[in-house]
This record gives sequence, structure tokens and C-alpha cells, in this order.
Amino acid sequence: MSYRPIAEPISTSWSAAGAPPCRANRPDQGSGPRMTMLGTADLDLLERLLSPLGEIPFFVKDADLRFVAANPAMASLIGVRHPSELIGHTSRDFFTAHVAEMYEAVDRHILQSGDTVRDRLELTGPRSDTWLLYTRTPVFAGDGAVTGVAAVARALPAGHARGAIYSRLADALNWLRDHIAEPLDVPALAKRAGISVSQLERNAASVLGISLRTAQHRLRIDHAIGLLATGMPIAHIAQACGFSDQSAFTRRFRTATGLTPQRWRQRPPASHHAAREEAP
Repeated sequence: MSYRPIAEPISTSWSAAGAPPCRANRPDQGSGPRMTMLGTADLDLLERLLSPLGEIPFFVKDADLRFVAANPAMASLIGVRHPSELIGHTSRDFFTAHVAEMYEAVDRHILQSGDTVRDRLELTGPRSDTWLLYTRTPVFAGDGAVTGVAAVARALPAGHARGAIYSRLADALNWLRDHIAEPLDVPALAKRAGISVSQLERNAASVLGISLRTAQHRLRIDHAIGLLATGMPIAHIAQACGFSDQSAFTRRFRTATGLTPQRWRQRPPASHHAAREEAP
């Protein structure tokens, strides 16, 4: 999901006179005021929208990787009774050091790069049979600086057979991320997974709802968006992301975002957001 800035950028703010109604009846951690904005993200609005979604864990963390917003599905996933029990804490307060470091490594990457991490499959949570398909995206301040991380996930059906599917698909997606510029070789990915090409493609369609080729296109565009925030020439970005030439990159980027790479780069920093879903 993407977080579009409001018309007038708002910096991080705190409610000095008390929390809005949707937070007023919640038990707080500590007696200090609750954060209601993080950069351009309205935390109360996000919680109101996502709290009813019982199968969609959601959270926002600040630049110190402390939870500043969450919904009941996230609280249940972590093993606490109420989202307010997460506020002000980090993953290290709920998970072992090894697991917390794995999660926070992804968050730190987003804070440092401004990248969106999309369609990542991980075995997560206190229960070892819980798989999530999640997207993590940066939260921007009014001046374009990354001030936090927001994530939304889909809890996937459990079971030994399904777990094997998720594990194979996670390996394939991680390979595509780590070899972003290489051509898609589905037979090689299927061989790595020990299954047929048709079975791997069915796994992608059933879990992601898209083909592996479309998944690779999305990963490449997400990577390109991060590189566009640097001074790298667009032709070099096209090459780094595996496109045959700058024209092919421009066409694919415009299809995904509605803008050319050059127009995207020229936008005010605070208006950068995750690319729109690309048609298969």
C-alpha cells in the first residue's frame, strides 16, 4: 500500500491535550502523550481503517523502530491482548534477539534507502506455522526524509503442505530480489525448489495472485524507485534493474506508476510513494 502526502505537509506531532476519541479508551504504555502523526501519515486514520481487518496485520514504526500504530491482528500475531501493548516497544521486546534482528534488518534497509519491500514471504510470529505475505513501505516527512516504516500483511492459511509451498515460493522471490538484473529463468527456479515449472507457477498464482514474471517486474520497479532517489543516471538504473535499454525501462515504469522515470525523479520528495499495482 502507499501513503500519499496530504496537501500541506505535516511534521511529526503530539497530542498535548489528550488523544483523539479512537485512542481515548485505550490503555497506554506510560503516562506520556500519544503520537497521532508520523511525518505525513495519520496514525489514527490508519488504525481506524485497518482495525476491523482481522486477517490483515498492520503496523507503523518510527525511526527508532518503535511501534507507534498497530491493529488487533498485529497484536494477536505477536501474542498480546491489545494493540496499545505494542506502542512504544520494539520487536526485541517480543521476540528472541535473532528473530528481532531479522525483522529490524528489513526496517533499517527501508529507513536508509526509502525502498518499498513488496510481496515478501516469511515464516513469522511466535507460532512457527504462521506465514505472512507482507509489504513494507517508508513513511515520509514533509521534507521528503524517511521518518518511519509502515507494513501491511496477509496471514496465509496454515498447514504442513501449505508451509512447503510458502517456503519454496519465498526462496524463489528472494532469489529474484538478490539477482534483480538477471533474466527470469523459471525452469532454474523450479529446479532449485525441486518441483515442476507448472507447479511453481501455480504456487505463485495461488499465493501471490500473479505470475513470477509479473512479480519480477514489480520487484524491479520497486528497486528502480529507490535508485531514482540517488544521482544514478537513468540509463544506468535501467541496466541495474535488468532492462534491455532505457526505452524498455521507461515504458515499463510508466505502465507501473503513470510517470516516466525522469518525471518521477523531478517530483517533490514528499510526494514519492509506492508504485501502483502493475497489470499482469
